[in-house]
Amino acid sequence: MNEKYFKYKNAVITGAASGIGRTLALELAKMGTNLVISDINLERLEKVKKEAETYKVKVTSQKCDVTKKADIKSLRDTTLSNMQDVHFLFSNAGIAVGGHFENFSKEIWRNIFNVNIWGLINLVDAFIPKMLEQGFGHVIVTSSIAGIIGAGGLIPYSTSKFANFGFCEALHGEFKDEGIDVSIICPFPIKTNLIETAKISYSPDLLNKYSQEQLAKGIEIGKEHYWNEFTKGGYELETAIRIYLKKIAKKKLYISERKKARFLFFIKGLWPNFYKKIVRKVGTEHLRIVDESTQKAIDFIEKT
Repeated sequence: MNEKYFKYKNAVITGAASGIGRTLALELAKMGTNLVISDINLERLEKVKKEAETYKVKVTSQKCDVTKKADIKSLRDTTLSNMQDVHFLFSNAGIAVGGHFENFSKEIWRNIFNVNIWGLINLVDAFIPKMLEQGFGHVIVTSSIAGIIGAGGLIPYSTSKFANFGFCEALHGEFKDEGIDVSIICPFPIKTNLIETAKISYSPDLLNKYSQEQLAKGIEIGKEHYWNEFTKGGYELETAIRIYLKKIAKKKLYISERKKARFLFFIKGLWPNFYKKIVRKVGTEHLRIVDESTQKAIDFIEKT
């Protein structure tokens, strides 16, 4: 890895309290990058701060809800008061939701758009003037394989991640000549704790059949099964992050830990009819996992 690309530089990371964000922060700290880290979970964030500080870099932490412009503005102001330049802006905060399309409420749609799309827009809008002023910067966005291929059973999530792709490609086209690089990280399912905040939509009939207490326990069982199946064969988090950072240092626009991502791009353009079959297969397989997870939840509830 080209550690010189990161050493003595400054990075802002949202969603840094756990998962990809936490591991990015610690790997960057190891290479000598100063950090401003943020998350809505301040307790976990402070633990990450202490870990990162053991590498003798400057670390500033701040609670930040990316859906709130006031929080983003405060994060920017804190960053600029602690750092002369902003070299890396990691838009990593995000949420996921799975289930059948007809079970997604308007509230679920609004929530995922607010975090995954408006959170990204708010963050870049706040920091891009500084990058333009200094004449350099690198915006890195955590998207998903679901932003490359539309996945049945993940329609709101896929929609938001496709929006991330369009935003980043357009940002690259507009600001590359101004010295600003853009990278889109598109993980295949990797072993993170994303499932903690992820939602699975259930039919109203099911939700009305059991008490809230029964549902809460059953849903956790279902989510555990879902995540184990969804991430089966996935890379360990630290391995994936090192691959991402290596490609960020090379200023790649599209970044994934798997060559399969490039294969999907290739097939989509060259062989669209075959690609349609892949889309259908992916959707069918994912919905199978969703339905199995729902049944696991029901089985658990009815046994208790």
